[in-house]
Amino acid sequence: MLRLITGSRRSLRRSLAALVFVVAVGLAVPAAQAAKGDNEYKAGQRAESRQDYDEAFAQFQKALQADPSNVKFMVAFRRVRFQAGALHVERGHKLRDQGNLQDALAEYERAALIDPSSPVAFQAIEQTRTLLQQQQQQAPPPGQAALEPAPDSTGMLSAEEALGPPELQPMSRAPINLRMANESRVVFETLGRLAGVNVLFDPDFTTRRITVDLSNVTLEEALEQIAVLTRTFWKALSRNSILVLPDTTVKRREQEQQILKTFYLSNTITPQELTEVVTAIRSLLETRRIQQVNSMNAIIIRDTPDKVAIAEKIIRDVDKARPEIVVDVAVLEVRRDRAQQLGLYPVSGGGAGIQLPLAVTPRGQATTTTSPTTGLTTTTPTTTTGSNMTLNRLGTLSSSDFSITLPGANLNALMTDANSRILQRPEIRASDNQKATLRIGDRVPIATGSFQPGIGGAVVSPLIQTQFQYIDVGVNLDITPKVHANQEITLKLRIEISAVTQQVDIGGIKQPIIGQRIIEHDIRLREGEINILGGIFQRQNVESISGIPGLAQIPILKHIFSNVSTNVAENEVLIVLQPHVIRRQEITALNRKALDIGTEGDVRLRSPQSQPESGGETTPAPPAAPGAPAAPTAPVAPAAPAPGAAPAAPAAPTAPPVAPGLPGAPPPPAAPATPPAPRPAGAGLLRFPNQNLTPRRGESFEVPVQIENANEAFSVSLDISYDPRTVKLVRIAKGDFLGRDGQPVAVVERTEEGSGKTAVTLSRPPGSGSVSGDGSLAVLTFQALRAGTSALGILPTGARTPTQQVIPLQGTQTALTIQ
Repeated sequence: MLRLITGSRRSLRRSLAALVFVVAVGLAVPAAQAAKGDNEYKAGQRAESRQDYDEAFAQFQKALQADPSNVKFMVAFRRVRFQAGALHVERGHKLRDQGNLQDALAEYERAALIDPSSPVAFQAIEQTRTLLQQQQQQAPPPGQAALEPAPDSTGMLSAEEALGPPELQPMSRAPINLRMANESRVVFETLGRLAGVNVLFDPDFTTRRITVDLSNVTLEEALEQIAVLTRTFWKALSRNSILVLPDTTVKRREQEQQILKTFYLSNTITPQELTEVVTAIRSLLETRRIQQVNSMNAIIIRDTPDKVAIAEKIIRDVDKARPEIVVDVAVLEVRRDRAQQLGLYPVSGGGAGIQLPLAVTPRGQATTTTSPTTGLTTTTPTTTTGSNMTLNRLGTLSSSDFSITLPGANLNALMTDANSRILQRPEIRASDNQKATLRIGDRVPIATGSFQPGIGGAVVSPLIQTQFQYIDVGVNLDITPKVHANQEITLKLRIEISAVTQQVDIGGIKQPIIGQRIIEHDIRLREGEINILGGIFQRQNVESISGIPGLAQIPILKHIFSNVSTNVAENEVLIVLQPHVIRRQEITALNRKALDIGTEGDVRLRSPQSQPESGGETTPAPPAAPGAPAAPTAPVAPAAPAPGAAPAAPAAPTAPPVAPGLPGAPPPPAAPATPPAPRPAGAGLLRFPNQNLTPRRGESFEVPVQIENANEAFSVSLDISYDPRTVKLVRIAKGDFLGRDGQPVAVVERTEEGSGKTAVTLSRPPGSGSVSGDGSLAVLTFQALRAGTSALGILPTGARTPTQQVIPLQGTQTALTIQ
């Protein structure tokens, strides 16, 4: 028996242990499944409460990776991603304002990495990189274009590329010093010979005597100044030819170049906005041929190149993306209701108070018997006993014939305390001057009227039909923002907080009573500034007493003979707004730049002028052709020195622009090459490695051009002078100097037939940097035509760095003997 009991206990223990193990495993599995990502989510909530948005972003991201289908994790991750990105953008703004551009760029890149949908982060990255490039580069040289083309990522041609008229490219860009008194035709022709430009005249051109005194000016500046004196204007027909015309309205209308260009706007939303841009261009430039295309959001303009370029500047200035903001709205409503009922009061007749009804209950009551009969059916007689009594008993009435109901008492002791808190935190995004609307709540129907059709039938119901209108109840928010240039924000607000308080019966239809609180005003805030619109506080205190008159007012006895009810209701609403600018208005230095657009009657842009390559050097007039009468010689004077300035040192002798042996110059005797003049310190040198060349008649030969001591060379321009009667320039090939790092080199040459002068420009691609040192610049291939002795010379006309700074170079010449 003892063994049986012991075995039973052991089996019971084993069963209990197995049951406990199964229950523990069953509970652990759901707990492990429920905890998937919860620890990271809770850690993210704690970090968010500390406003450590980077840590919160990382934790919520881990939680979402652990459970990608969890909507709660996804909402928290997206909310904190925006906050973390905005935090890094704000830090970047502070660092950029302090001048720390590298750290600011790192903050912007971190914001773009966290929130790739943030446009303000990418805008700040581009602006900061531009500022860094401007710091690394020097200021642009003078003479920069009045209208610089903006970067075009859509593949559209800029205004400068699509202007159409040819660009004037004279043979020489050396400064011009001209002082003469002669006929205006002769002055124009002399100026053309100095620059190697052909000058043509309109048949209606009238010449008259003028006096000019020009010192150290470019060709375009000289032409403009002479045109003002002669009341003419000129236009380029080709790269080396101009046409001079009288400055009249008819001639300008007939001869001014017209171009057609289409502008595609990216940031106008409505046709009215496009019309505003067209109206501005038409009013400012008096352009008649302008058309807007609403379907393509485009503007087509036909006018002179200068007016089209100015219109392009206007469009670039006004076609800007609207600033955008995000407003954090917090609506906090706290309500507390307290009620207390305390008292001992009498109750009678089913209600509070004392009611003593006197009822007659006679001792001998009369009875009434009724036997109703309906048709053929007979019912049972009914006997009713009431308070009626016979008349012979009136004389014997006493207190036994009457009765009353004594009142009871009700003890009431009840206290109610209810607290409620409602928090709503919506975010609303809006564009500048665009109304944004947010509705959070319900739409409640309200009866607005009823009607009854005049006729009824199978289709039309003869019943009264009620019309309803739905209104929004809850939090209704209307915001119209305006972002100012100083990054302050003006908000035009209308906030309505409403709720259904109770229902009333009107005409058999229950209608809601809606309580509402409305705030409507304009405020101006700084970015990120928190504004509290003010707590709307409401307190309602109701105290009522019900009891026996007189006794209910006695201080102590009132709690026995009355019921005191106290109701206190407190309601407070707090509205907090915090705006954030997420897209700023992109106003660049080019947008603020003032342009010289000429006069009222002559609207034009001041085109970029090429600066003189060598200061103070005078371009001599070209020699006359053999057998032709010589043109009037223009007296040339050097620029006068400033008062009080020390006289300039004599310039080092340079190679003459017209080599001996050219037409109009006697051929020199055979002589060894002239040694080059000593070059200034730091200047580069162009030279021929082979001196005293002696090719044979009829054969082709190569002449290398060597460059030495070049510093940061990007492009090199030079003039090659030779005797066209002795040799012929066949080809110009690039050397290995400019392309030593593998970059392609562009070679542009311009040769005037029979002039013995060729202009050459060798340049690297834009953005490819520069090279320094020595090397072979170019290889010239000539063909010997006839025996004789002449000179071969090189005159540098412009070597520049990638920032368009001039590199000083010195030319050279060598003797050439054809056998």
